[in-house]
Parts: sequence; C-alpha cells; structure tokens
Amino acid sequence: MFQKAFGMLALAMCECIAPCVLRGQSAPPSQTITLPPGQTTITTQPTTPPTALTPAEVYKQSMRPLDQVRTSLDNWSDAELGALSIGISKAREACTQMNQQDYSGDDLYDYAHLCAFGQVWGAVNTAAARYIASNAEPHRAQAYALSINALIQVNMDNQAISTAREMLNKLPYDAEVAFTLRYMKDTLEQRGNPDAFALAEEEHEKIIAALKQGTPLKATTGDAVITIGDLYDSAMLLAFYEQYMNNGIAGAAIASSCDNALPDSSTLAPEDRQHIERVRTRFHLLGQQLPNLIITSSLSSPTTKPRLPQSFGAGTVLVLFPDWCVQCRKMMKTLTEFAKVNAGTPLHAYGLVFADTSMITDSATHEGFLQELQGTSTFLVPADTPQTFGAQEFPLAIAIDSAGVARFVGAVPSTAFNGDGYITKVIQRMTASEPVKKTASTQTQNK
Repeated sequence: MFQKAFGMLALAMCECIAPCVLRGQSAPPSQTITLPPGQTTITTQPTTPPTALTPAEVYKQSMRPLDQVRTSLDNWSDAELGALSIGISKAREACTQMNQQDYSGDDLYDYAHLCAFGQVWGAVNTAAARYIASNAEPHRAQAYALSINALIQVNMDNQAISTAREMLNKLPYDAEVAFTLRYMKDTLEQRGNPDAFALAEEEHEKIIAALKQGTPLKATTGDAVITIGDLYDSAMLLAFYEQYMNNGIAGAAIASSCDNALPDSSTLAPEDRQHIERVRTRFHLLGQQLPNLIITSSLSSPTTKPRLPQSFGAGTVLVLFPDWCVQCRKMMKTLTEFAKVNAGTPLHAYGLVFADTSMITDSATHEGFLQELQGTSTFLVPADTPQTFGAQEFPLAIAIDSAGVARFVGAVPSTAFNGDGYITKVIQRMTASEPVKKTASTQTQNK
C-alpha cells in the first residue's frame, strides 16, 4: 500500500480531508479502538520479530498500522479533529492575508504548502504554478503535486490531468512522480473518470523501467521512497483496469509485463514478496467464479440464515474487513441502506467481518465490535478469509456479476455506498441492466 499516496504533502497537506485516495488500513493503534462499556484496556497479541527481518524492516512493519490508521478521519479522536480544525483555520487566515507576489523561491513553495494546509486551493494552484514556471529545482516535483491536488479539490479534473501529464513528461520518473500519478489514477478511478486508464497507459513504460532496476524508487530531491511492492501494485493497476473493462487478454499481457520486470524473488524483501503475492491473488480472482465462502453467522437478525442468497441478482457487492476497523463498521449502515433501496433490482450488498486475533486476543473486545454491527447486512467469516481474497487494505470490496463472476476487487473509501459513491460507479460499469439507486449522504446515514 502507498502509505503516502500523496507523500510529498503528508499530513501537513491533510490529504485525508480531501476526497479519499483509494486505500485502507492494516491495523489500529490502541487509542482508536472502541471498547465495550466498562472496559478500559485491551490485550494485544505479543509479536516476536522474525529473524529473517532486519531491525529496520521490523520497525517499518511496526509503524505501518499507525501510519495507515491516521489516513482516515473516521479514526481520529475529537481532540485530534479539534486540533486539526484550529490548525487549518490558522493556516487559512495566514494564507489569505499574505500576498504571494511578495515571495519567490523556497518562500513561494512554502506559501503554497501553507495554503494547501489551509485549503485555499486557488492560491495553492497559482503559487505552485509560479514556482514551476520559475524553473526552481529543489521542490519542483512537490510543486506539481500541490498544483494537481488543488485542481482535484475544486473538481477541475481535466486541468489536473494535463498537469500530471506535464509532470510525467518533463520530470525524471522518481518517487514523487510515481506517488502523484498513483494519487491521480486512484482519484480518477473513484470518480468514474476513464482518464485513469489513459494515465496508467502513459505511465506504464516508465513504471516498468523503474521496476526493472530492482531497487526501491527514490525521489530526486527529498526523502520519498516507494518500495518494489508498492511500485508493482501501482503498475498492476493498468492490468486491473483492463479486466474491469472485460479485456482479459490485454489484462493478462500487462500483468505478465509487470511480473517479467520484477527482480528474482529471492532478492526481494519479505514485505515486498508478500505485497506482490497479494496483488496477484486479487488480480487472478477477476473473471473467475466467487471462491467458496464460509459464513459462520449473520449479524442482520437472529432469524437471518448465515449464507448468501442463491441468486446474485443483477450484481452483488461484498465488503471484507477486520472487526477492529472503525470506518468499516460505520460504513455498514450505508451498505445496508444501499441494499435496501436497490432490493427491487435486485442489487445485493453484504459486509464480511472477521475477528483479527493477531491484533487483539481479548474476546470481550471482539464481542463489543460485533455488537456495533447488529442489524446491518453483515456476515461473520473465518479469520483466514482475507487470504482467499489477497486482502491487504480494508475495506476491501468484491463486486460480482449476475453469473457469480468477480468483476472488481479492490480497496474502497468508507463513503463508497453514499450517494453517487464509488460502488455505484463500479456497478454501473459492471452492468447496465438496472439503474443504481442512491443512498443518503454520509452525514444522514451516520446519525
């Protein structure tokens, strides 16, 4: 997963406030776990670092859960959200009071960065464009990224795409460029914009060349780095897009080019090998019948049988997630409403929750998580279910057509079932048999 999918901006850019890059979580920090009433502590599974990993690799894996949880505001405490709001207000006020014409060089870039934190998108774009036009080098790639994000925030997708193409063609293909292109591809895909495919095609030759180097991709300036696993993940998006459009032969050929660009598996870091295998698992599910799915119980009601319906209807969407995932549990309300308003089609939607005992061993905590899901269209599945679907990011959605064939497998934002959300676009691409009815907004559904 791209832990910093728009890494050059990081939390200072507050990208988590923007339309969500398609990504999820792998584990929660203790302070974000909702405990049952009266319980104040949790018991976590002790971990022994594998001897095959270096201390640096173990440290990176240890920090990854915290980094990933921070990407969703659903997991932030009221205190954190309050502090963030204060910071944004202060940055916005400063940005609007300053005259960007007074700045040049590093000061101009810092001004654009400040305005991005304050979400003054017009000032961000003009300042970043001025910095780029000045031919200054230290923050050139980051300035392109700032401009692109600002254009995305104000829904100027065409201008953002043009700027991304300019960045791709004018700058060396490094980590900053790769991060920004991944952000663009994910954002456009989520918005149902077919230019996600076009950008992936234009980037493919360069990302394959980077994979062939057999080392993590670094930034020309700055400290951004993309692991081989993350680079492979981004390269494979083009193969996924082909499969989404029923171009199985083309998708397989692209996947083969990605595999051929990889160094020998024995030279890869364990984390990269695992990441690559999970991407491959997800890809090979596309175009195939839904794998055998064991369901142990239903959380919808005591009388609901723990099984999927015999018919997949016009389409069925499954959303897999661990019980600790706060944002996943919240989205089950809108998933359930989505299924209700589309029952006449029918379009089905079900959550698939599993108890992640590798993170939390206390059974009372797991029971508390499941209590929050009572009354929603959620099934409890075995803890090894994520392996079947190559799950690495959560929530992970699997969209199945009327014949029971998987047509989409990927991480989705917590807003995926809201209004004209991402799932609606996925289903519309998968089938045109019936219109997809919209659910209410996030604010309404989460009350």
